Amino acid sequence: MRNKLEKIINSEKGLAYLILVPVTVLIFFMAYLPVIQSFRFSLMYYNTRLPWKTHFVGLHNYFRILSEPAFLSAFERSAYFVIIAVGLILSIAMGFALLLNERFKGRSVIRTLVILPWAIPPVVNGFMWKWLLNGDYGFLNGLLYQLGFISTYHPWLMHPLAALNWAILTFVWRFTPFVTILLLGALQSIPEEVYDSAKVDGANARTRFWYITLPLIRPMLAIALIVIMIYSFTVFDEIYTLTGLDPATKTLMMYDYELAFERGQFGLGSALAYMIAIFMFLMAYFYIKSIYKEVEL
Repeated sequence: MRNKLEKIINSEKGLAYLILVPVTVLIFFMAYLPVIQSFRFSLMYYNTRLPWKTHFVGLHNYFRILSEPAFLSAFERSAYFVIIAVGLILSIAMGFALLLNERFKGRSVIRTLVILPWAIPPVVNGFMWKWLLNGDYGFLNGLLYQLGFISTYHPWLMHPLAALNWAILTFVWRFTPFVTILLLGALQSIPEEVYDSAKVDGANARTRFWYITLPLIRPMLAIALIVIMIYSFTVFDEIYTLTGLDPATKTLMMYDYELAFERGQFGLGSALAYMIAIFMFLMAYFYIKSIYKEVEL
């Protein structure tokens, strides 16, 4: 037995397996076991306030979620959040990436400063914006009042659509630097000779962008788009710290949190969580498939 163990340890393949075993076990218990457990909950009527009534209901939780008016409202807010956030982040990040790809004095310092918002934890970011937008003592009100743009302090988060838009802006401000770095890396992988040849042929900046830059960074754009969609569709920390469980900003993730942890309906909450995961997987799958299909053509 000892000789066999020494033989396994001395071989590269055996040593690799021995190292992977504890990691695999840890990942299973920390990641996959909760996923399996939550899927089991999604097939059951499970309310933490009524544990004695727990029983198997099959797909009933999924159909019940789809028929809830609150689900449709939350889905509309999530779709609005994703569409606006994706458009703003990609546009701003592309502009920053094109600017930082140029050579100018202090470029390295600017690149460092650009990534700073991404380093701020989401909870801290939400509380920071909550302080900025506070209707009684917020920085934004104080600044606008001092400059003479407003005569009285304004409750920026009072109106439902305004609250949702400010939540989007909070997310955009933090996530744009990450996408900027992704696109900047893609831009720097394009050889200078390609642009030099285009300039010789008389291509202006606009033509070079549409016919050289965009096609060459399309794979990275696809990755960035999918990442933004996933994060914006599942954003929770910033919205919760900014507005709490305000109905005006109740996205699908907020609604899921309310079901599971506020009402104790773990069965419905687990079903909604799986529906969100399936929806995001399908969106990512079909988009990646379409992108690579275009590349092959």
